[in-house]
Amino acid sequence: MNEDRLNALARRLGTNAAERLDVEATARTVVQRLREQPVPRVTWIQQTWLRIAATVVILVGGAVAVRQVRIGGDSSEHVAHFVADDLNDLSADQLRDMLSAFDVIVTTDTVAVPESSGDLRELDAQQLRAVLRSLEG
Repeated sequence: MNEDRLNALARRLGTNAAERLDVEATARTVVQRLREQPVPRVTWIQQTWLRIAATVVILVGGAVAVRQVRIGGDSSEHVAHFVADDLNDLSADQLRDMLSAFDVIVTTDTVAVPESSGDLRELDAQQLRAVLRSLEG
C-alpha cells in the first residue's frame, strides 16, 4: 500500500512540474545566455600542439641538414663507391695488373681523359668507368 501511494504521489508531482514548466521560455533564456557569454575555448591545447609540431619540424630538418653535411662534405666517398662497384668484378690477378698499370700512369701523368674535360673531378660516373676500363688495357 505504501508503494502504491508513493507511485501516485510521484506521478502527481511529475504532472504538476510539467504543467508549470514553460519549455519555450526556458529555451529562449538558454539561447540568450549563450549569446551573451560565449563558451570559453581551450586555446592552450592548440598552442601546445603548435609547439610540438614546430619542435618536430626543427628536429627532422636538423637531422636532414646534418646528414647532408656529413654526406656532402666528403665527396671522395661517392667516387670510391663507384670505383668499388667496378673493382668487385675483377679477380686478384686483374687487380694486381691494374694497380701496376695505375702506378705507371700516376708516375708518368698520362691519363686517357676525354677531351671535353680537363679535370677528373668533373667526370660523371660513366666517364670515370670508361677511364678505369681504358687503364685495364
